[in-house]
Order: sequence, then C-alpha cells, then structure tokens
Amino acid sequence: MAASSKKFQKKKSNEGKPKFNKASKKQFKTKKDGAVKSEAVALQLEDDVPDFPRGGGSSLSKHERDEIRAEVDAEFEAEELASKKNKRKKSQKKIQAMPDDLGSLFGDGITGKLPRYANKITLKNISPGMKLWGVVAEVNEKDLVISLPGGLRGLVRAGDALDPVVSNKVENNEGDFLKNIFYPGQLVSCIVLQLDDDKKETGKRKIWLSLRLSLLHKGFTLDAVQEGMVLTGYVISIEDHGYMLHFGLSSFTGFLRKDGHAESKDVEVRTGQFLQGVIKSIDKTRKVVNLSSDPDTVSKCVTKDLKGISIDLLIPGMLINASVRSTLENGIMLSFLTYFTGTVDMCHLQNKFPNKNWKDDYNQNKKVNARILFIDPSTRAVGLTLNPHLVHNKAPPSHVNIGDIFDQSKVVRVDRGFGLLLEIPSKPVSTPAYVNVSDVAEEEVRKLEKKFKEGTQVRVRILGFRHLEGLATGILKASAFEGPVFTHSDVKPGMVVKAKVIALDSFGAIVQFPGGVKALCPTRHMSEFEIAKPGKKFKVGAELVFRVLGCKSKRITVTYKKTLVKSKLGIISSYAEATEGLVTHGWITKIEKHGFFVRFYNGVQGFAPRSELGLGPGDDPNSMFHVGQVVKCRVTGSSPASRHINLSLQMRPVRLSEDDMVKLGSIVSGVVEGLTSSAVVINVNSKAHLKGMIFNEHLADHHERAALLKSILKPGYKFDQLLVLDIEGNNIVLSAKFSLISSAEQLPSDISQIRPNTVVHGYVCNLIETGCFVRFLGRLTGFSPRSKVTEFL
Repeated sequence: MAASSKKFQKKKSNEGKPKFNKASKKQFKTKKDGAVKSEAVALQLEDDVPDFPRGGGSSLSKHERDEIRAEVDAEFEAEELASKKNKRKKSQKKIQAMPDDLGSLFGDGITGKLPRYANKITLKNISPGMKLWGVVAEVNEKDLVISLPGGLRGLVRAGDALDPVVSNKVENNEGDFLKNIFYPGQLVSCIVLQLDDDKKETGKRKIWLSLRLSLLHKGFTLDAVQEGMVLTGYVISIEDHGYMLHFGLSSFTGFLRKDGHAESKDVEVRTGQFLQGVIKSIDKTRKVVNLSSDPDTVSKCVTKDLKGISIDLLIPGMLINASVRSTLENGIMLSFLTYFTGTVDMCHLQNKFPNKNWKDDYNQNKKVNARILFIDPSTRAVGLTLNPHLVHNKAPPSHVNIGDIFDQSKVVRVDRGFGLLLEIPSKPVSTPAYVNVSDVAEEEVRKLEKKFKEGTQVRVRILGFRHLEGLATGILKASAFEGPVFTHSDVKPGMVVKAKVIALDSFGAIVQFPGGVKALCPTRHMSEFEIAKPGKKFKVGAELVFRVLGCKSKRITVTYKKTLVKSKLGIISSYAEATEGLVTHGWITKIEKHGFFVRFYNGVQGFAPRSELGLGPGDDPNSMFHVGQVVKCRVTGSSPASRHINLSLQMRPVRLSEDDMVKLGSIVSGVVEGLTSSAVVINVNSKAHLKGMIFNEHLADHHERAALLKSILKPGYKFDQLLVLDIEGNNIVLSAKFSLISSAEQLPSDISQIRPNTVVHGYVCNLIETGCFVRFLGRLTGFSPRSKVTEFL
C-alpha cells in the first residue's frame, strides 16, 4: 500500500501542468497489471478484516466468511476478464487514440520511437509562454485580432502591442494609435500570455497574446546576434539619415539607414512601427547593430548555426535550412540548426493541394527551406512551415469571401474520419479549402471514402478563412445554401427571416438562421405586448419568422412582434431615411407627459409630441399608450445632422374650416399641461389640438402677480380667456394679461392698420439703451426712442 500511495502522490503533483504526450516516453500497460491488481485486492481484503477479539476467536460466522471468499473470487474473475478484453482491443485503442495524438506536442528526446503525427497547436495544448507566428486579421481601437496556426484566433490588448518604453513615445497614445502601426495581413511574432474561458459561448477560450519584443527577445544578448541575422525592432525615433530601433532589450539598440530601407510611397514610417532588417555590422563598443531592410534580402536571409544555441533564441518567422528526417501520418519531421527537430503539418507543406501520394515528394535527407511557425519551451516542440508565401515572408492572399458559393470544386484528398480537401476554382488562382466531416452532409457520414472520391466535383460554400495557412473552410450541407442569411454581412435591418430557437433565457431567446448566424430576440420583442415570460411558441427547436431590428458589431437583434413582422410599410434604419411624409411602424420606448419616444430600426428614434397623438384635452398619454406598443406614425420633420425626427400619429394633416382655425388676436381657452422654468404649456381647446405657450411675463399685467400665479399653477388648471399673440406652425404664443385681452379688438396685426397720431395697445418686448421695442400681434413691432418714452410714464 505504501508504494501505491507514492504513485498516487506523484501523479497528483503533475495535475496543474499541461499534459503533453511524448513519443519516446509513451507508457503502455504491462502484462503484470492483472497480478498487481489482484495483489492490491488481497491487501485491501486484509485491511477490511476486523481485528480478532481476545480469546483468538473470529467475530465472523462460517457463513459470513464463505460469502466474503465468494465475493473475492468473483472480483478476481472480473479483473481477469477485463484484462483479456483490453488485450483484444489493443489495436482498436490505437485507432481511437488518433485524435489525442493529433492534439499532442512531441518535443525533446526524439531519439527512440518517432511520433506518428506532426505537432499541431489546438485549444487543448496551447499554454502560456508559447511563441507563435500570426497574421493581423483585424485592427480595432482597443485590440488586435491575430490569426494563429491551426485556425485559432488570438487577441492583443493595446497595452500589450508595444513595450512601455516605446508606447510612451507614440504620438496620440490616447487615440486610435493601433491603426497607425498595424495593418491587416501583417505578419507578427507573438507570445501567449493567458487563456480565459469565453463567458458568451461555453467550450471556447480566449487566447490573450503579447507582441512585446522584451518577451520575445528575452535571452538575447549582443554576443548572441551575428551578421546576417534578421531582427525585428520598434522605430523609437526618426532621424535625418535613418531610424533608431529598439529590440525590447537594454543591452543594445539598432540603426536602420533610410537608404537601406525600401520605404513604400503609400506607407509612412511612424514611431512605434515594427521594422525587420538584416544585420550588416555590429558595433560592440557603442552596442549598436546596423541593419538593412531590403525586402528581398530579408526574405532570403537564412539563420546560421550558432554554437550552443538554445531554444530561447528561436523566434517565430525565422528562416532556416532543414532536411527531411521522416514522413509522418499527417506531415513530415525536419532537422535544423544541428540540434533541433521540428514537424510540418500537412496544411503547411510546399504543395497547397497535397493528394494521397504526397509522401513521395519528401524523401529522407531532402533539403528544404522552412520558417519557424511556433515554439513551445515547456515541451521543446517546434512547428515549421513550408508554405511558399510564408517562406517568402508574406501572408498568403485571400481570393475567396465568406459566404461565396462554388459549384465546381474538386475533391483533392479524402481523410478518413476527418474531412475533405478541396480545390476551389477562385480567381486568379485556386484556393485550398477543407470541409470537416461534420459539415459534409445533413446526416452523419461514417465512411467518407465511400461517399466521396478524389477528382469528383462538389458544391461548397465558404465558412471562413485561415489567414496564416491560406486555407478556406467550407460546408457541403444543403441547408447552408438555403435562406438569404449566411454571414453577418448578409443581415440587413428590416429583413424578414426564418430562424430556429436554440436557447431561452431571462433576457430573451437565442435564435439561429439556416446559415448558422445567431441573433437575440429580447423578451420585450417576443410578443406584441409586454410579457414577463416567453410565450408558448418559444420552445427550443421551434422555427419562427422574425424581422431583423439591427446589426451592429456582429450583434444581431430580431423581433417577433406580428405588426412589425407583417408590416408592408417602408422602414427607417437611418436618420437620412426619415423623409417628411413617410408613414411607417415603430414601437414606443418611453412615455412622457408631453409626448413619447418611438424607436425604429438600427437604433433610430423619433419623438411624437402630445399635440400629434390625437388625445383630448384631459387625456393622459400613459393611460392611452404603453411602452413596447407598436404604433403607426408619420414623419412631420427631421434633421439628420442633429439626429432628430418629429412624428405624428395623424396620418394626414388636419384640415380645418376657417371657423375652426385659431387666428391672431382671437380669444381661446386652454388647460395647463405642464410648467417649465420660463413658460406654461397649454393644451388649447380647439379641433386642431394645438399646443400653446404662456411665457412667465404674460401671466399677469404685473410681475409680482405673474410670479405668484406661476407658483400656484398645476397641470389641469383651466384658463377661460387667453389672447393669441402669435402662431408658429402648430404651436401658438398666448397671453393672460387682462389689459391685452380687454383691448384685443384694437390690437393691430399688420402695419396697414396703424395710422399716425392714433393710440394703440401693445407690450414691451425688449429694452435697449436708446429706447424700447413695443410688439403688437404677430411680429408687428414698433420702436419708441428714450426721449419719447417719458411722455407715457
């Protein structure tokens, strides 16, 4: 038992480390396993037997002892039977172990039995500290998206893109500086910082990377570099004759002459930018290396052997001379730099379309040029690439787009149990594509080699693109060719689509379009009315018809409100589309006393004032409408620049007779709707449902009374007599001054009504140093000089 416990403890101590299988150290069960187990059972039995009591007698009866012996015999026979079954299934276990072998990294000690499979980076074996070569796929404001080997994607935070000593010198560091330094298609060396579980999708992990040269060049010294070596550095300063480079180290710096840098006319060299160069000379006294960055020279410069070179000095992207050591099941093994071995996966062979006879092209000891794809210091595993584009230090071009359909794609190779390699007839050159076994047909295909033959043609749709390998991924399923939506770029606001409910949550339902794109139907949009729980129709697996509300940053929202889904009216998905007179459907998002807000597609919203809601004088909008309600409305005005839209629920402007029209100088009644700091809002009693404004100074003839009246006014207070001073569209300016109301018939509204030496009533609208302005009805205004004003005081 003591020996058994020690083994257990040793196994437990390694649980925290990544588990990588090694070809030379693979363990198999010995023939003595059964004997060991039976011995352990016997020891266990002895432990279970109770101590004999005093007097030497057993505490068990003869019948109980016979039962125990029978149980032990049964256990021993079961162990023996299981051992025989394991031996019979030994060959089956080897076949089943294939996926594990493909996900393992074989590193140091390649001296005994060679591995069967080439090293591949997967989510299972990737770990912090790995160095990887990648291609910049996206440049965002706060991060970079890097395409990694094996179709993986990594993220680089803005703070991990540059070393601090360089980022401090980058101009406009607070702004979008990443786009000034990086560009899609740029090859970069990176190191894995950490892996996080993706909170949005279970089973997926986020790979956080760093591009800091201080981490990639850790271990480099001036003695370790030599002439002819390729180094990458940051531009730390721009001088008259060249660029000062920083390699992330304090031990030495670099200088690149401008005449030694083939600068593109379209690309301006900036501080913080990455530049690659070949070391031309080394000044050990000043600790400066001089470089040349001619692209042809850089792409052909091969790393030479160094005495005592360690794995820490290997950088992804290095060009090396290598020789074929052996062929593997899914690639080849190469020897390079005397001390090292590395493997090349089939996706990185010289031929983009390797058929079933690809091994004939790689005889033992064949000399090839390769670049380092990844290094795992923990297992000393190295991955290499023979891809012609990558060997020439360029990312493979993309000649296909996600969602493209190719009817005549050729099957190049059938990988039993894994998938198909296709040749896509793209222009100007063909593109390799791989179709996983799960994407070849709607039903499960157990034997690919019987269903697909090399040389036959199939119809494929592009699912994605692995930028580092130049390899597309495709799908052959018939469902992939159905429906208008296959990628996020196919989604347009307002489009009606069929989708399947795949998950339900408190915030809504996750639905999936036939092409695989997912969207969210919020809870408030799962029914025509506001609901707390999803309706009966919303069950996992149900196929329903939705309408797309918006698509921003690949986040798609849809609605199941029947009025919106079945609406035949035009939609508003931008403020520029809100043309005056347009009639459309929207839904209420917020109700206030003076109106409510209406939301349209893509986040566009407008406002419908109370006067345009068709309400009576005493009606409350909250009692007539509710949030989430779909309404039919008309655009009465818009300003795209200020993102403002005016709406009305009246489909046509109200046509009133002359008797119903409110005229200048007329006396009307109204109800207080609300109060602002400078005025009182009035709902005028008329068929036109007009809104009026009484400014504070017009509440009474004297300021003290006006202030007192304002302090006691509340919504619902009725004014029996108000004078219409001015009319602005559907809004009117009113006055409650008794002096003006009593002389309403004598107030002029046009200059033709005024005669010299006549007395007319009016109100002071403005005071200046030289006099005052007196206004009558409308905009009719007069001026009284300061010398004449005293005559009336």
